[in-house]
Amino acid sequence: MSVSAAILLAASTAFASVPSDVEEFTLSNGIRVITRQTTSANEGVAVFLEGGSRMLDEETAGIENLAFEACLMGSGRYPGETWRSLMDVTQARIEGVYGYDFSAIRLMCLEEDLPELLDAVSDCLIHPELEPAAFERTRDGLLQTLLIEESDPDERIWRVANEGLFEGHPYRFHPSGTVETMSGFSAGDVENHLENRLLAGNMLISHVGPTGADDLGEILEGTFGRIAPGGGDLTPPPPFTIARDTVIFQPESTATAYIVGKFPAPSPSDPDYPFFTSAMDVVSDRFWQVLRTERGLTYAPFAGAASSMRNWAYFYASTPEAAEACSLMAAIMLDGADGGFSEGDLAGTLEVARTGRLMSLSSPYNQAYMLGMYRIQTGDWRNLWIYGDIARDMDPAMLGEVLTRWLGPISWGLVGDPGVCAPVLSSPPSLMEER
Repeated sequence: MSVSAAILLAASTAFASVPSDVEEFTLSNGIRVITRQTTSANEGVAVFLEGGSRMLDEETAGIENLAFEACLMGSGRYPGETWRSLMDVTQARIEGVYGYDFSAIRLMCLEEDLPELLDAVSDCLIHPELEPAAFERTRDGLLQTLLIEESDPDERIWRVANEGLFEGHPYRFHPSGTVETMSGFSAGDVENHLENRLLAGNMLISHVGPTGADDLGEILEGTFGRIAPGGGDLTPPPPFTIARDTVIFQPESTATAYIVGKFPAPSPSDPDYPFFTSAMDVVSDRFWQVLRTERGLTYAPFAGAASSMRNWAYFYASTPEAAEACSLMAAIMLDGADGGFSEGDLAGTLEVARTGRLMSLSSPYNQAYMLGMYRIQTGDWRNLWIYGDIARDMDPAMLGEVLTRWLGPISWGLVGDPGVCAPVLSSPPSLMEER
């Protein structure tokens, strides 16, 4: 069966697995809401601010990360001590997520605590306290994380690979920022950023839990309904412009080389996306089998696909044998594109991935976040369920078809000893060879 035929077949049957109890509505100020009432004891909520890297530049990369983290230290009506007491009493879980397409605040709490916590979170965003000492601690913590990443080649390698793929693209402005940008931000910068960005048209709220849609709407109108209308005029990120294999190398005296390769992949809104992500899961398992188990070249190689509106595939290895590892990774992907994987290669991997996804969806906290993420990145929250079923019957020919369609120029990132990396620098393996 071809990928296109599988899509048509899935389209006729997949909606059977889509829950019928998900509701959508819009607050009076324009904030979109997706909600699903469940019998769980916990509430899961995700508050999204769309835009991500498209709203950043060389001087502001990381500002939204800092803004959300600093806001969640207290507000006008919930100053620091009151906010911390509320978190202690409710035992709520709250965290920020900062991506290339959006930022989000994720909340998990008991049903009885939801009204007060949504009031507190909304007040933190609208009227952040930004107490000087708390602001400095927050900024210093984020700065320390960046310094650790910069000093650790195993962490830094991912940004190194970005330099080739993201050149000239908004995604080059990393959501976490840089040491230089984070060092210079002030509380005034945070206030200005939120004033310009925190508009109802830029926001989406997703919810899964025992609170019904009518009650949730009433709570949200009294909390997030206070956010000013406007926004909503975001344009999608442009395509990547990488046209040939690129190697970005950073020399470092290490016993091993750190390697990441990235190349453009179908976006979550593309019909190929569920098939391609499944194909990369199979590739990842083959990496482990060949590079680690059979050859003993590396400890933990892996591959996969991201989930950004302008998307990419990635693969990773750390090894003292850089040239051999890179050649093997490229060869494995080319083998998959040529139909060289077996039915057995696919069956176990696809079932493990499906099981993991279903386990993740059992949590209201995760499901609420994924509802919103799929709405933003695919255009339809229903794809959260449809995509999970659509590739279940993938065969080696379908895997080869989708890989062949997307294999292209690689942005290779290497950090390591020049002697170890020299063969890759002079002749990087390509996914376009003999194709």
